[in-house]
Amino acid sequence: MLLIGTTNTASQAVAAGGIINLGATYRRYCKKNSAGTPAFTNTGTALSLNHSGIYHVTGTFVASGTAAGVVTVGLSINGVAVPYAFASETITTAGTELRTLVIDDYVLVDSACVLGTTSTTPAVLSFTNTGVAATFSQVTVNAEKVV
Repeated sequence: MLLIGTTNTASQAVAAGGIINLGATYRRYCKKNSAGTPAFTNTGTALSLNHSGIYHVTGTFVASGTAAGVVTVGLSINGVAVPYAFASETITTAGTELRTLVIDDYVLVDSACVLGTTSTTPAVLSFTNTGVAATFSQVTVNAEKVV
């Protein structure tokens, strides 16, 4: 089993359309492939799934709105929003209500044969605040290779 977990407990204000900081790696079990590429790479704002396979990805976000409205977090893969991978919560009183948003998805990282050589294009995951501006006080993302 290959897995990685990231967490960020620092309070971060994220504008509408802004990328959420995933924080530091708190657990990891991964191997490098024959080319020496690690299974996962955490850049702080993105998590890269580098080996081919199917991954179970779960993101948990605790947020409060800086204004009344709907806080929405969406998953993007390689910069493209995944239309069904989002979570939303309504904030009625700015700054006082904490809401927990959870995204649970499976991500396919495929390999292909290019000029006789197997090649894998990593899936780079990021999470975007697509709703009202919000303050995130807890962010946890886990990815586990299941196949």
